[in-house]
Amino acid sequence: MHNQTQVLADPPAPVHFPKPQTKHPVNLHPIDQHILELSGSLPGLELLVNPEILRRLRGAPSSVHTIETSSRNPTGAVAPANRGNLDPDASDENQRQDFTYRAYLLKPRLESYKRALELYAAVDGSFGGKFSSRLQACRKYAFFMRNKATKRLRVQSSRCKLRWCPICRDVSRMIVTTATEAWLKLQKYPKMITLTLKHNDDPLQLQVSRIYKCFQKLKSRVYFKRLITGGVWFFQLKFNHTTEQWHPHIHCLVAGQFLPHAKLRTLWFNITGDSTIVDIRPVKDLEGCSNEVARYATSPADITAVNFERAQEIFNATKHRRICGSWRSAKSITMKPTYQDDGDQWERIADFYYVNVKKQFDSQVQDFWKCFKQDKPYEGPYLQSELDIWREEYDVLMSPAAENMSYSQFQHKIRDGRKQSWKKHFEQSGWEG
Repeated sequence: MHNQTQVLADPPAPVHFPKPQTKHPVNLHPIDQHILELSGSLPGLELLVNPEILRRLRGAPSSVHTIETSSRNPTGAVAPANRGNLDPDASDENQRQDFTYRAYLLKPRLESYKRALELYAAVDGSFGGKFSSRLQACRKYAFFMRNKATKRLRVQSSRCKLRWCPICRDVSRMIVTTATEAWLKLQKYPKMITLTLKHNDDPLQLQVSRIYKCFQKLKSRVYFKRLITGGVWFFQLKFNHTTEQWHPHIHCLVAGQFLPHAKLRTLWFNITGDSTIVDIRPVKDLEGCSNEVARYATSPADITAVNFERAQEIFNATKHRRICGSWRSAKSITMKPTYQDDGDQWERIADFYYVNVKKQFDSQVQDFWKCFKQDKPYEGPYLQSELDIWREEYDVLMSPAAENMSYSQFQHKIRDGRKQSWKKHFEQSGWEG
């Protein structure tokens, strides 16, 4: 929490926040350290260290000599969860959990997060590089906002916008699903087309390039254009563990006239030269179809279902490629988050970290949290004074330039804003120095 001291006004009642983690008696792998801080437990911990070290790790810090652990558990075995002590007066810092918005969102997505962190660390060459830092800072800064008219709550937060970030992936999935479903409802006879390539042992990058080129050719064929007026497409990639071959394919939700399966099959074979497996069927469940296809909106493959080397292949083969899109009559669909110019309609109520800690023992904050979880209007008072809120982060997040701002620019803006804020505060307090 960003602690600031009240100078002009009487200090508020003290609030107990979790203290920083004390160094553990074991040198953990950086990814394991992240998971331990996020969830309060560590998958596969029994296989990582011996029982005696495990006991001391879960206990209070001691002067035990460092034990080097150079490899991580590859089996994915899960240790019993270590529930954090939520008592604000608890003396054992190691039982504290991460109360940030980032941790709140990542806890059900830990496996995807670990694999994404491994991938970006491999790209950067370290866990502190450009992409790794962006991933680790995603949703770190978060505020509760209240609509001035409806009194409903939402969370305003920073985001990394990385393809393999599990949080950004799910947000994009929701946006694409909503937009695709709305477009489908306007179509008279929507259909779903699936295009595949014949299995082969070519490198994944070649297979991905090939299916993209073949799909472009299909869309340009006169016969196809005459019957299909437009649609939305999504790229999906699976790996067959039995044959050890990749299976790239493209799903399309299209509008237009009746297209015979035999004609589509012939068209696709003429374009690819060897592939005949295609599918076309009417869409009956619009919502279910949108949800199913939009699963690949930002993550075309499950990177946790394959080993790390295969995951790197997926990362490299899809880098700088669009993995979903629209054409012709569906071109107006919004496939990514857009800036909402409604900042003047919302007011900041509290920092997410502040609320997530205090709701453990403050009845007023518990009522606030219930309104947020149940999507009900909150009519109560502000939960924090002005100096308790991270004003600088909020101001940067709400600026129109935030959408295209890099992480380093974001941090630079925050530092500049904080310097000016503290300077103004000390000047008003009459301090000199």
